[in-house]
Amino acid sequence: MSVVSFLPHAARIAAVEPESADTRTFVLRLDTRVAALDGARPGQFVLLSLLGHGEAAFTLSALAGPRAAPGTVVVTVRRVGSLTGALFELPVGASVGVRGPFGRGFPADLWDRPTLWVAGGCGLSALVAGIEHQIDVRPGDAPVTLLYGAREPATRIHRAALARWRERPGVDVVECVERPDASWDGRVGVLVDFIGEALVTGRAERAAVCGPPAMLLAAGRALGRAGLAPENVFAAVERYMKCGTGLCGHCYVNDRYVCTDGPVFSWAELQQLPDAFGAEHVAAHAC
Repeated sequence: MSVVSFLPHAARIAAVEPESADTRTFVLRLDTRVAALDGARPGQFVLLSLLGHGEAAFTLSALAGPRAAPGTVVVTVRRVGSLTGALFELPVGASVGVRGPFGRGFPADLWDRPTLWVAGGCGLSALVAGIEHQIDVRPGDAPVTLLYGAREPATRIHRAALARWRERPGVDVVECVERPDASWDGRVGVLVDFIGEALVTGRAERAAVCGPPAMLLAAGRALGRAGLAPENVFAAVERYMKCGTGLCGHCYVNDRYVCTDGPVFSWAELQQLPDAFGAEHVAAHAC
């Protein structure tokens, strides 16, 4: 493994976009453009570093192209630990380090088939680049459906993207919350309860899922009961990752490394990984 894989690229915070009380999207401008980052694929992740605080893994929430200028890296971060707390205190212009992209993203043949995207909580951040990409490159107005569940209306993230997608032909956005307030006039309940309906409405032939481990497991099982084959369901799995190259072993699950063999796995693959849904392996800061 080349030492270059472990050297961060210098970047500065170009913009910070609030998403919710504890979540923000950071737009990072690289000091020097990196071809690999400009060519990153939906579902891949980067390791963001702060001097004195270490590194943390975050899925790219926008890719270079229509939604992000070349030479930028966009990640959405929930504040829960030392590194993320320090990041939230930095001003625009502050320096950070970025390594990547790492991992296996969503399959290249996903984009031209009707797809149901299922996101729970901040799991939407791992799917948003894929949703944007499919909407942009799908043939004609091929159906795209998003089922997004949040704990409360105030914890919903990527609201600008949700509004933008609703305006696109052939795109159906279904939202639900578990704890509504007086402002909420949408669906109420657990996300998994709406999966069957969303599949039928969008005539989906494939699905992509991300969220907390319990939700991920319940959603995968619900998609199977609704008729999707395991080979047509893809899950973005979050784990605590240190090196991004399969050397440190922090993300080892059964006989696979999430950082190199994933983080996107088919449901057929996950059925061979019984430890894949262990909550003790999930990075508390991942978003």
